[in-house]
Amino acid sequence: MRLTRNLITVLTGLLLLALAGGQLADLSAQDATTEQAKSNEAAPAGTSTPAEKSGEAASEGQGERSAEVGSGEQTDGAPSTEEVAPPPVKIPPPPPERPDRKDIELERYQVEIPIVFQPHPRMGPEFRQAVIDELYVIADRSIGPMWNLKITDGDWIAPRSDQGIARITPELIKKRQSEEAYYLAIHQQIAAHSDGKFSEVPSDPLDDTTRVRVRTILDTPEDEGQEELLREFVETIGGGIVPEEKLDIASEVVFLYLTPSDMTLDKLYPVSIELEGSTYSVASREWDRASELITPVRRRSTIDRRAVAAEISRLLSELFRPLVQIEAADPVSARIRTMGSEYVSADPGFSQVDKGSMFIPLFRYLDRNRVVQRIQFLPWTYLTAEELERHRANCRVDTGVKTPLGAFRRRRMELRALRINPELDESTLTLVPRRNHSKPLVGYLVAVYNDPPPPPPEKDEEKKEEAEGEKPEEEREKPDVYRSNRLGQVTIPVDPEDALQWVFIRSGTALLAKFPMVAGTDANLIVECPDDTIRLDVEGQIALLQSRLVDTIAKREMVKAMIRNRMKKDDQWDKVEESVNELKSLPGFEDFKKMVTAIQYPAEKRAQARRDRISESRIKKLGSEVLKIASIHLDEKKIDDLVAEVQEQRPGGPGGPRKAPGQ
Repeated sequence: MRLTRNLITVLTGLLLLALAGGQLADLSAQDATTEQAKSNEAAPAGTSTPAEKSGEAASEGQGERSAEVGSGEQTDGAPSTEEVAPPPVKIPPPPPERPDRKDIELERYQVEIPIVFQPHPRMGPEFRQAVIDELYVIADRSIGPMWNLKITDGDWIAPRSDQGIARITPELIKKRQSEEAYYLAIHQQIAAHSDGKFSEVPSDPLDDTTRVRVRTILDTPEDEGQEELLREFVETIGGGIVPEEKLDIASEVVFLYLTPSDMTLDKLYPVSIELEGSTYSVASREWDRASELITPVRRRSTIDRRAVAAEISRLLSELFRPLVQIEAADPVSARIRTMGSEYVSADPGFSQVDKGSMFIPLFRYLDRNRVVQRIQFLPWTYLTAEELERHRANCRVDTGVKTPLGAFRRRRMELRALRINPELDESTLTLVPRRNHSKPLVGYLVAVYNDPPPPPPEKDEEKKEEAEGEKPEEEREKPDVYRSNRLGQVTIPVDPEDALQWVFIRSGTALLAKFPMVAGTDANLIVECPDDTIRLDVEGQIALLQSRLVDTIAKREMVKAMIRNRMKKDDQWDKVEESVNELKSLPGFEDFKKMVTAIQYPAEKRAQARRDRISESRIKKLGSEVLKIASIHLDEKKIDDLVAEVQEQRPGGPGGPRKAPGQ
């Protein structure tokens, strides 16, 4: 759809250039005609100018050609050169003017609170209106101009209780808000072309019948009649008030530039009020437009019917998650600007950024009309506010991602961050491979630390570690250790003293992942780990090979000691020869090298097929450790030296005992 509209815009520009060229040609022709007229006036009477001569010749030629055509004869056999006028080209209307973009500090939160009341005799119309009026007063007194608040009737929430609030999904809210934004854009464009005869803001809310028509237009593809449906809908709204040609322009503007329309609502808090005995129960949750996330349902209660609005206000302060813009970032720090920070709230519960506040970064990818196309979160990354200013704050960056936060800047992208409020008592981690989420990782070791990991080594130290091999991770004191169950799950409780915790996941001796997390923000979290099954298989086979290597080394040393003891006795030389043959029959370094290769080669090929370089490098290191031990203890030169010593000490040999003359 957007590609077609971009093509229309390009063709429009080319057409305007062609029209401009034609106007220049007409101006040149007019100038030439003016100069010719001046020359005609300057010519003496009774003489003909070159233009008149050429005109006469042209008239004569035209008359002859007309006569020939009329007689049906052609002198030269050439076809007729009559010019056919091209069809008229319709120039699309210009795009609507974009509103001036404000600094994020001056942008107010557009907040809507749909309220539903449980049907009950003690909560009649007077009580409902009193709660709404008092909530407006409390919001104006405690929040102030930071919120542009709108309280509506949540007739679309069913049932009218906390269960209805729990059934609300982010997709439902997004769809409703998109429909309302589109309906408002249509009204604004009709009003812009009505010369003040039509109102920009609809007088009545969007009813179900009209919402169905709007939903049908948005769900219809462009090549299946979307423009015709929109034109009929615009005619239904503005017909009889705005001229038809004006409605055509408004419909075309909406179709080309405002389908779909960007949502303007920032926060939505659906609220339910129920009466259980003498207790009024209030439930709500927050939907955020920037992240398109919705929080779990939270509840508060009171026995005083006059305090219902106050309880709703307290509940909103607990749910409120401020939005900030990441102004600058590097691998270890970030600088943020807070939305609506120019409007300071009187209630400390609605303060946006405090020292120690934590945020999760997100990226909003936009199109040419600044409509959000995709939202992406940076996993396992948190910003912690440390130094506060009025509009800005400096934050510490804790991340488990190798790419730094500042490397994600793009042209049509908004880098935002949303404050997190841990609400649960625990979070469950589910360990799965990266390529197969249906296969849980069972029996993996999960260690949780409160302190961050040590800083990365310098370049010289890093090169030295690469030359020596992978250095094992240094253990810190008193970690909380867990093991994943048969479902690959680990439950981590919230630490009341330190919200940010560091998680280290190991498989055997290999460190698979390390990342920060804040328990209590989500009930379930998926952790993608490298599939370590190939390395585990190799590690098991290498362990068996190591035990065989130890047995071989021990047996070799035992045979060597036996040879040396038997060499001291003259009657044991036959057994010395047997021991030497036994020593030569034991596996040597080359034999173990072949065994290691037979284990490594198929495993490396499997890792290469998966493009798992980490497993491939770890498999090579496992085999190198075995070969290193074998090269030290199974040196063939030592056996050759022992055999040479036996030959030298043998009776009759160069260094063996000799008999006295005559014996």
